[in-house]
Amino acid sequence: MPVPRRSLPSRQEIPWAELRRRSAVVYFWLQAGWDALSREEREEVRQLLLKSRGRPNRLSKTEARRLGGLAGRAASAAATRARRRR
Repeated sequence: MPVPRRSLPSRQEIPWAELRRRSAVVYFWLQAGWDALSREEREEVRQLLLKSRGRPNRLSKTEARRLGGLAGRAASAAATRARRRR
């Protein structure tokens, strides 16, 4: 027997102010990570993402590792910035 699908909330049930606040936080984290990379690294990330079309298995092992390393550096910078703001 199929599992019934959960219905989506109505527009009135969505806490829009909370959604905007959390979206701003995520945006600032992403911006901090992106800014931590050099111009060349950002271009390299862009090229790898275009090549992969969002699917890491379309990259070679070396390219996937490089993209993961750059993402890790960006995430680390974002986390450090978030800790400093507290």
